[in-house]
Amino acid sequence: MSVILKKIIYTFLILLAFLSINNIVRAQDFVSDSTSSINIDISPSNPRAGDSATLTLSSDFLDLNSSKIVWYIDGIARKETSNKSITIKTKNTGEKTTIRVVIETTDGIIRENSKEISPSGVDLIIEPISYTLPFYKGKPLFVALSAVKIIAIPDVMIDGVKIPSKDLVFKWTKDNNNLGESSGRGRSSITINSIIPVRDINVGIQILDDLGNVLAENSKLITKNDPRILFYEDSPLYGILYNSAIMGNYYMGIKEELTIIAKPFSFSFSNDAPQESNYTWSVNNNIVTQDGKPNTLTLRQTTTNIKSYATISLNIKNDYKINQYTSGSFSVEFGQ
Repeated sequence: MSVILKKIIYTFLILLAFLSINNIVRAQDFVSDSTSSINIDISPSNPRAGDSATLTLSSDFLDLNSSKIVWYIDGIARKETSNKSITIKTKNTGEKTTIRVVIETTDGIIRENSKEISPSGVDLIIEPISYTLPFYKGKPLFVALSAVKIIAIPDVMIDGVKIPSKDLVFKWTKDNNNLGESSGRGRSSITINSIIPVRDINVGIQILDDLGNVLAENSKLITKNDPRILFYEDSPLYGILYNSAIMGNYYMGIKEELTIIAKPFSFSFSNDAPQESNYTWSVNNNIVTQDGKPNTLTLRQTTTNIKSYATISLNIKNDYKINQYTSGSFSVEFGQ
């Protein structure tokens, strides 16, 4: 074999070895890039201050079940090892928690990933728009064909500064349908009308930054209720006795006269007896008519020597909204 031929063969072998090594390195780089895909999922995705948040690992390339896993919370290693998920408690609003996880596979591959949790929150205040008594301390009910106002109170801090509502973007949903016309920057409240068929309403809110990242979210199920009636005695001496509603049985005793006033709760009324209201009173299932306001009824007894009982019933309905109606009753004991 000539010297020239030997040099050609030697050069070819060197080139072949170089290409083989290069392909191996490229393959290793591909494996390295692929196996570096480690995901840390957080549930809930946007935890509030003081919430318990669960962190879970996932990977399409690494066998996490047989790997050694070490979690670091704010630089401190947790005692748990080989756990694909851990649960932590978030800090105060705006205070970051740094999570780092290091994974070592049985093949000696070491990969890691990290994530920060900065808790934010948003509270939802539900305000049904319906009639209650003046100075009533309770909240009206959400009833059929009525309206409800929802107010979002965000608690969002960025870099230690609390962000006002006017600088945040509010994205509203109703029953998982986007309410685009009611969403936008600074739109922290919304009014929703119930429709037929009457049912509960699920209202959701997401607080977004200028880039569309979700900073906080919340949702509420607004439950439909029925309107109610409360009965009170209208005393000629003291006026309406709002301190004690009539329930169950009322003992009239030797009184010659008793005036009852009915107050509707959570109808779409502007007052207790508007034009659209329809009151139907009954005594022992017999419809009676009354003088004066439709929500009052006066009972009189001609003798007090005979003990007797009567059932007083009232049906109220909204003539403008046929799905708003209710009934109530109580009994009266006459005589002694």
